[in-house]
Amino acid sequence: MKRDYYEVLGVPRDADIQQIKKAYRKLAREHHPDVNVDDPACEGKFKEATEAYEVLCDAEKRGVYDAYGHEGLRRGAAGAGGFGFDGFSGFSDLFENLFGSFGGGSPFRETGPTGPAQGDDLAVEVELTLEEAAFGVERDITFKAQGVCPSCEGAGTTDPSSVKTCSECGGHGRVRVVRRTMLGQFVQTGACLRCAGTGQVIESPCGECGGAGRVFAERKVTVQIPAGIDSGQRIRVSGHGGAGERRARAGDLYVRMRVAPHDSFERRDDDILYGVDLTIVQAALGATLTVPTLDGDDEVEFAPGTQPGEVKVLRGKGVPRLHGHGRGDQEIHVRVLVPHDLDEQQRRLLQEFDDVSGPDQYGARPEGVLHKLRNLFTG
Repeated sequence: MKRDYYEVLGVPRDADIQQIKKAYRKLAREHHPDVNVDDPACEGKFKEATEAYEVLCDAEKRGVYDAYGHEGLRRGAAGAGGFGFDGFSGFSDLFENLFGSFGGGSPFRETGPTGPAQGDDLAVEVELTLEEAAFGVERDITFKAQGVCPSCEGAGTTDPSSVKTCSECGGHGRVRVVRRTMLGQFVQTGACLRCAGTGQVIESPCGECGGAGRVFAERKVTVQIPAGIDSGQRIRVSGHGGAGERRARAGDLYVRMRVAPHDSFERRDDDILYGVDLTIVQAALGATLTVPTLDGDDEVEFAPGTQPGEVKVLRGKGVPRLHGHGRGDQEIHVRVLVPHDLDEQQRRLLQEFDDVSGPDQYGARPEGVLHKLRNLFTG
């Protein structure tokens, strides 16, 4: 929604023409885009102030605005002799007779031809297995985007002699239009429409790309994905994005990673998590089990008396570190399986075991735990 024009210029609603001019001069000095080349927001502020000034300094427009606001101006612009506004997106200069010399030479830049448009940056997503993300992989990625025209090889024409200097802008790529206002003369500079700012025109453009030097087609790029990458991370492949116009620089390709869930492992940063099930007998007596790792199967020993929730760590069996040396670890989280649906013999054997067991077999566990186990097995 547009701001109130009086608020934009910072003047009261009964301000006279001199107050309006003074306020606009101050804002124009502060926000002109060629004075504030490092602040893109200034261009919008400059355009806003200029639009407010043009309305409030015109008695007819100001009267409509005071009575009906922005809507009144919009409806007036739609009718005969309306109140439309010229755009200021191409402003690159302002005559010194508007503000003076600024204490010496003019600070405003003179820009040259913009040249053919550079290619667009592109983003694609690729799905990896956990093993591919851990150890790296070379992947061919196929996508649709602008590519170099195969007929003219990006030149825009197969006849180099047909490339001529633009007669409209004289090869500068920009045209200047002088506008007169109550404050003085403005010079509005913008890209030449005939040559699209390149300074050149092609009299015999390529029949396949129409002179652009690029066509929309399927592309394939081979990407080397480094070891240790994770979901959400991306790599940049410089110069492999959309092709530029007439051999201008291509954009970059950003490849975003998505690692698919694994059947056995869970990744936490550079560590691998794995859950192993031990029976109560294996947990009590100890056991040696075959455990999968990213490098293959390992024989892992579990000591007698292994408790539920214990974690056994295999050092260096995790994911290689993306920006460092070495690897993470593999954590083996122990779950102890409690038997169910016992027959009479099993219940009797467990009861006999419980009868000859005491606190020493359960460490420092409180007696309440012993009673809970007895109740569990005896019903």
